Amino acid sequence: MTLTVRVWKGVIAMITATKIAFINSKGGCGKTTSIFHVSGVLSKLNKKVLVIDLDKQRNTTSTLMMNVDKEYFPKKTVFDFLQGKATADEATGKALFQRRGNARPKYYGVDCMVADSRLENEVLLKKIDGKNINTELDEFIKKQSYDWILVDMPPSSAALSHICFAYMVNFVIVPFSSDIFSLDGYDNIAETIKDARNINENLSNLGVYLARYMGNCALDKYIKSELSERLANRALNTNGFIDIQIPLASDIREAVFYGRPISYYKEFSNSCRAYERLVHEITKRIKFSR
Repeated sequence: MTLTVRVWKGVIAMITATKIAFINSKGGCGKTTSIFHVSGVLSKLNKKVLVIDLDKQRNTTSTLMMNVDKEYFPKKTVFDFLQGKATADEATGKALFQRRGNARPKYYGVDCMVADSRLENEVLLKKIDGKNINTELDEFIKKQSYDWILVDMPPSSAALSHICFAYMVNFVIVPFSSDIFSLDGYDNIAETIKDARNINENLSNLGVYLARYMGNCALDKYIKSELSERLANRALNTNGFIDIQIPLASDIREAVFYGRPISYYKEFSNSCRAYERLVHEITKRIKFSR
């Protein structure tokens, strides 16, 4: 969906919103943390970001909206939007970040379509009109001039995976914890993506990255090597493994606790640089996929 037209060195370029779902069939893999910090990096790059929280646990919503007063919190949710009982505007609020610990929280271009515990209701989710969601969401994205859409997916929901992959995003990325057994879940995600392409032919899998990595741990190093080997497709000269590791570091956890993305909490840290490299690699892979 075209958002704006920019002129660069005399060339007119059509700019489209980048829509990515973060998903893993297991919990505790760093998915929600990744979305929070990636949104911060994008914000520092002056990108306008919409985060859509489709996880019934609402962790992304709670973190992003931590500094928002109750009176400004959306009265509707993403579940209301999916059911056609609320507009995207009504389900979306502005996230507020602090640049410094004693600074007043301000808006830096990151919005959140808030989650709902009712997202666990698979019966109601199967009745949702995906085509209408696609139309309504695209109109909202155009109206608000979002550059990036980041969708936080739950560990397991067949109905939400279908809605998201078929009608809401064009890319999927999979954060892993250092657990070689997660490969089984990855195969299931790949199959779901394949099925969704019957509706959304532009859907692409950007790959896997390690989101909770201990560089001094022999097991983590082994799993990194195994993932890189197993996800390589030598026939296509591609690798589904993204060779960027997000450290299992205290500053990342502290930043989440204080509701400040790492780019606003410790912008010159190794943790911040890791997320910056991840955003750069995502951008590069998207460019080559088009």
